[in-house]
Amino acid sequence: MTIYDIALFKAPPDDSNENDKYATFLRDKGHNVELIPVIQFNFINQQDLHSGLSKVDEYDGIVFTSVRSVQAVHGIQNNQQYLAKKKIYVVGETTEAAVRNKLNLESEGSHCGSAESLA
Repeated sequence: MTIYDIALFKAPPDDSNENDKYATFLRDKGHNVELIPVIQFNFINQQDLHSGLSKVDEYDGIVFTSVRSVQAVHGIQNNQQYLAKKKIYVVGETTEAAVRNKLNLESEGSHCGSAESLA
């Protein structure tokens, strides 16, 4: 089998402790892989998010549509205890795992797979 040197241009995994599944797959096949990040993500509107989270008692539930949304809430300190009193809904299994691992919360809806299905 021919071994290739591969440059993989993509965003790295959301969790820095997680291995990229594509890079892992290629390495398992014996190839040399260099993951080259092509985008950088920065959170904006953190003040608006903090303001919204400070009014969490006004909401009946919270919907997380992506891992990034979970990361943004995780970055706002001292709000997880308020969220624990709310119904938490997620779109997809990856988002469910992020809510569980980053916010230490249980959620519903991961099996729906999309926002349209969740509605």
